[in-house]
Amino acid sequence: MGGFTAALQRFGIGRLTVVLGVAAGVAAVLVAVMLRIGQAPDALLYSNLDLREASEVTTALDSAGIKYSSRGDGSTIFVSRDEVGEARMLVAGKGLVTSGSVGYEIFDNQSVLGQTEFQQNLNEKRALEGELARTIMTMRGINSARVMIALPRRELFQSDAAEPTASVVVGVTGGQLSGAQVQAIRNVIASSVPNLKPEKVTLTDTSNRTLAAGSDAEGFSAASAQEARDSTEAQLQARIMDIVEGVVGVGGARVQVTADIDHSRSTTQEQRFDPDGQVVRSTSSNGSESADTTGVSDGGATATNNIPGGQAPATTPVGSRSTDTTETTNYEISNTTTTTVKEAGEIKRLAVSVAVDGRWTPGADGAAPTYAARTPAEIAQIKALVAAAVGIDEETRGDKIEVINVRFNRDLAVVGGEEVKSSLFDFTKNDLMRGVELLVLLITGLLLIFFVLRPLLKSASGGGGGGQLQLAGAGGAPVTSLQTTIMGGAGGVMPQLAAPSEMDQRLDIARIEGQVKASSVKKVADFVEKHPDESTSILRSWVHEG
Repeated sequence: MGGFTAALQRFGIGRLTVVLGVAAGVAAVLVAVMLRIGQAPDALLYSNLDLREASEVTTALDSAGIKYSSRGDGSTIFVSRDEVGEARMLVAGKGLVTSGSVGYEIFDNQSVLGQTEFQQNLNEKRALEGELARTIMTMRGINSARVMIALPRRELFQSDAAEPTASVVVGVTGGQLSGAQVQAIRNVIASSVPNLKPEKVTLTDTSNRTLAAGSDAEGFSAASAQEARDSTEAQLQARIMDIVEGVVGVGGARVQVTADIDHSRSTTQEQRFDPDGQVVRSTSSNGSESADTTGVSDGGATATNNIPGGQAPATTPVGSRSTDTTETTNYEISNTTTTTVKEAGEIKRLAVSVAVDGRWTPGADGAAPTYAARTPAEIAQIKALVAAAVGIDEETRGDKIEVINVRFNRDLAVVGGEEVKSSLFDFTKNDLMRGVELLVLLITGLLLIFFVLRPLLKSASGGGGGGQLQLAGAGGAPVTSLQTTIMGGAGGVMPQLAAPSEMDQRLDIARIEGQVKASSVKKVADFVEKHPDESTSILRSWVHEG
């Protein structure tokens, strides 16, 4: 018991306290790591919840005994990964999550007695908007949706009501919606509202981007303009690359295509008449005939003829006949009416640039390969193939095509071949994250052991041995320590210093507390003067251990 007390005094109370504190900290960290490893990781239950619904969901989880954690502003709820399925079934069974929207359940607990026509129409509109928002949120890539529908009323003395319109705001989970997705949302809204056309639906996202304006024509929206151009250029580029690489080899061509696409949609109506294609439509004929038999007097007028009651002069009958015929013929001139509808997406102009590499001939006996440029005939042949493949029209559309032979930098060239795809050994994302988490915790524990606990224990064991003589400087600062056992000279004689007395032990304790006497310095100095070789070997061994 006395030896243990002496060893404890030599070790030092302060140093023992530090070692015990560090050991307790490392033990606590290791215990936390083990508890963390044994606990299943959290998984997302619901996000972007309405705060009222989030409160109802957490209450239901508490009543079911499922542990959860809320993050952010309280609208995101996490539960253990092993309990996600049970929690979602619980919440879905109670119908708690509606994303803050009101659907047709608004009519379940409402009495129609006392409601005005305005209130009924407003509730119907709210229910329709809520159901459409829920339908949109079921689509892939959308985490939130809000629908507003404008149903104009038919005013008094108005023949027709104005067309309804709608606006939709969606939250997209990364990236941007494609043209097909935008058109799908517009069609869903238009099909659910009477007399609503898809081109009257305005679609925006929460990043303040207009995906489809309310005036866009059906089938082509502003969101699909850039996508249509990129798709056209990619198709033409792939077609050109396929045919050119078949001639010059894989990796021997670079192709760029720029397409100018007409985004307008127009309707043209044309009517033509053909004068040579006339046909008789109708013919009508009208005729008239008249005859006159009035007599002509044979003599002149006499007084006898003019006396009343006198004899009339002799007359000679003269006859006349007239005939009048009218014929009308109606002709029908043939005409052609043509209505042409030009849809958006037509290519107005193409610009194609193709760079082909020359011929590389392998050198003999490991020599460097030689380069030879392609002949003009080969360049003309490649140009003709490209022009025919993409339909270059230089006269009408003003397309431009350039095929140039350049020497490629083969160090940076992409050599064709099968792409090596990395395999994740069918690990899921959760398994990978769990492995990374365990690896980080393991590295942290090892760093604490090797760089904190081990140096403290080593320094404590090196300074607390009972058979060592301590060397201290002015003010009590420790300088070094000398071993009391020194290997002797010839004959295996090992000169040893005397065992430390009680006074030396007290001096050692005083050195730890910062109070060292000058006699310790004198003892070490005398020992070094008498045994220089042994002192040198001891110092070298300390340097080697350090």
